[in-house]
Amino acid sequence: MAEPEAVRLRRATEADGRLLLAWRNDPETRRWSHTTNEIALEDHLNWLRGVLASPARELFVAETGDGTPAGTVRFDRLDDTTWEVSITVAPQCRGRGLARRILAAGERELRDRGGGGTVLASVHEDNAASVALFRAAGYAEVRQPDSPTGRFRRLAKELEDG
Repeated sequence: MAEPEAVRLRRATEADGRLLLAWRNDPETRRWSHTTNEIALEDHLNWLRGVLASPARELFVAETGDGTPAGTVRFDRLDDTTWEVSITVAPQCRGRGLARRILAAGERELRDRGGGGTVLASVHEDNAASVALFRAAGYAEVRQPDSPTGRFRRLAKELEDG
């Protein structure tokens, strides 16, 4: 059996802006997002600058062993002990089992940076692949107030400090 494809993370930079926007505006990505409209380049770059400058956000680009960008994982601090995770797999990298490795690498990175606590995932109820990903990674469904953007499930996992 072939060795699983390796994934490594690096911090995102402003130079990643166009690539991240292309992934964000991909129809399949938008289908499962809270905000489904296409985002303009300038709006995206302003958002990215804000994310990169924020001490309450961690944004990583995942790369395969040969350096090919394969996706992103982002953690947004909600309070002192809670983070929300967001993951994107590049369209050309889907179907290769990379999502679970990207998520696991992101969780390790968060723990190593002292980001233990609760990690929440908000997943569209019809996105069976993402629900399965988070469940396989140890996330459990939690009750939540009505989602302001419609049909989203909330899953949670406790991370130990690194």
